[in-house]
Amino acid sequence: MKILKIIFSSLGIMLFSCLIAYGGEPGIQRENTDKVIAYLIDQVAKSHLTFNRNGTEYSSQEAADHIRNKYEYFNSQIKSPEDFIQTCASKSLVSGKPYLVSTAHGRVTVEKWLGEILIEHEKNQKPF
Repeated sequence: MKILKIIFSSLGIMLFSCLIAYGGEPGIQRENTDKVIAYLIDQVAKSHLTFNRNGTEYSSQEAADHIRNKYEYFNSQIKSPEDFIQTCASKSLVSGKPYLVSTAHGRVTVEKWLGEILIEHEKNQKPF
């Protein structure tokens, strides 16, 4: 009888830990992920920087539209903002070449640039 209590207690603790680590309800997590991704796309659009995809330069709005279209296509595969950056904003699926953005500090990959924006955004979020 004591062994059963230990087993059930252990399972309860593991389940509780998984829920905390997962972030609670899946719908809420998906909603938060979608909001952060919308924020990242908005940052691309508002940046007024020049983006380079496969050797061709694009405006920030054109880059945002392209990344948004990729997100809509791959939405079911994206579980986090990091997945979004990796899947939709890091490189061309056709050529494999990284997307680039011209900043005041020179050319950097969009993956790095958006990753830094994501880190800064997460720092500025208030805990519940």
